[in-house]
Amino acid sequence: AWRQKQVLRLDLLACPSCHAELKQVDDQLACTQCQTVYPIVAGLPYFIEQQELTGLNRRFSRLYDWFSWGYRAFSKAAFAYIGMSEEEARREVIDRLDPQGGPVLEVSIGPGVNLPYLVDRPDISTIAGLDISPGQLHRCQEFAASQDWAVQLHLGTAEALPYPDNTFAGVFHIGGINFFNDKQKAISEMIRVAQPGARILICDENEKGAQAYERVLPGFKHSFKGQRQAIVPPIDLVPPTMQEIKLYDIWKGWLYCIEFRKSNLDQSSEDLPAPTIALQTG
Repeated sequence: AWRQKQVLRLDLLACPSCHAELKQVDDQLACTQCQTVYPIVAGLPYFIEQQELTGLNRRFSRLYDWFSWGYRAFSKAAFAYIGMSEEEARREVIDRLDPQGGPVLEVSIGPGVNLPYLVDRPDISTIAGLDISPGQLHRCQEFAASQDWAVQLHLGTAEALPYPDNTFAGVFHIGGINFFNDKQKAISEMIRVAQPGARILICDENEKGAQAYERVLPGFKHSFKGQRQAIVPPIDLVPPTMQEIKLYDIWKGWLYCIEFRKSNLDQSSEDLPAPTIALQTG
């Protein structure tokens, strides 16, 4: 059913290693430059091999695979606990996107819990989603197919996005970057694939939220083997050349959100003064 409903958009894809064009040959995608081959598994392009993942990426890919069966129920319970409806909470972030008719990318799409608030927006032409967890991604695939939603889904890492430069008119991420192997690379990749002027939203649990996860989510605390560092929003990793940089709380103070627009300027950060960063709370 998924194969019948989905047409793979090669124009939205690029080799995650060299960013060259890809061509499809049967159930594979081949890079036209470096010749790397990526399999298509049950309709999903796989840009990573699970056994090649390292560090926290490896641990959390496995954790989210295991947790994919109960993710939706957990989300509803979590929103009830903090005193918000799921729609209210998700729209608090998603309504900040400003794609102006262009394509939107969700990095770490999970089982597709944000899709209901994206699919009917007239200012979004195409929805693409990437995740590191095959389990989460296949549940997202099933959910989208059941609703007859056209969504481009890909298995990969945030540190090596399989998309061309300047592709998406909006990029967002809710949950995960705190524990990526390389936060700097992930942010740089989100910027690379965004169009000039695109708004980028990067959200994750603050320390209060992470401590709550440790209490209620099996396997979360164990993943760090007692070595988890305190959460600090990685706003210092956003290049000063970006525009409208903001840091504020969402979801009643349980998460932070970093918001900015990709600059239209090609100048290096050394040529420009650092912008004023607006810090908001509440």
